[in-house]
Amino acid sequence: MIPLKIDFKNIRKNRQKINNTNVYNSILFDNKDDFFKYINQKELDRLLQELDTTFDDIWNKCLDDHLFAKLFSRNISICASRQGTNDEKEQLKTCNITTSKCGIFIENLTKTATRLTKDGNIISKKDMKKYNIAKDNCLKSFDGKITGKINGYISAKVAFGNGGHQDNVFEELDNMADCWSKYKKDDNNILVFLIDTDLENKFNCLKKKYENYDNIKFFDHYSFQEYIINNYDDDNI
Repeated sequence: MIPLKIDFKNIRKNRQKINNTNVYNSILFDNKDDFFKYINQKELDRLLQELDTTFDDIWNKCLDDHLFAKLFSRNISICASRQGTNDEKEQLKTCNITTSKCGIFIENLTKTATRLTKDGNIISKKDMKKYNIAKDNCLKSFDGKITGKINGYISAKVAFGNGGHQDNVFEELDNMADCWSKYKKDDNNILVFLIDTDLENKFNCLKKKYENYDNIKFFDHYSFQEYIINNYDDDNI
């Protein structure tokens, strides 16, 4: 069995082109309803303020000048890197195609379905309401659930490029791993961090920090599939 490989960096580049084109086309067809679906409203507001102009004036300028409309579209279209949930769903979907053939199934979870509290409990949204647990007492929610030959949870992330936001991403993951290492180190459930990134130093430092914990694992989407094939594919055992 061969793992599936996805180029997440190019997926984001292509998605950005599509986002830009959707904005541009909505202008060309004078369709303001579609236009507002595809833009970053805050970026539009900032641009109008900087240019000291009104939306109607810039809209008419775009209709008269298509080159200007293209430049305008690139500046206000939704940023592909902010659509990370799409990438994370693709990570889980891709891995499940392979792992399900080995008797390990990955379920995509909603943002509020299941999360880890800071004192090591795994709770649902209903639990939060029932026991009056504040969100501040919880870590980020799990992105996926693992069942079958092994059981556990997945925290998935696609992170490319430097910047403060990426530091926050790795800090979030570190906090979750630290909590799991304290309260769940002897648990039968496994916690998988599924990280596709070009920030190799950050990834490797985090991986090394928890390498002595058997039920905390760090992979990208390809190496996770390799791990499952090598350890749970009946043809390889």
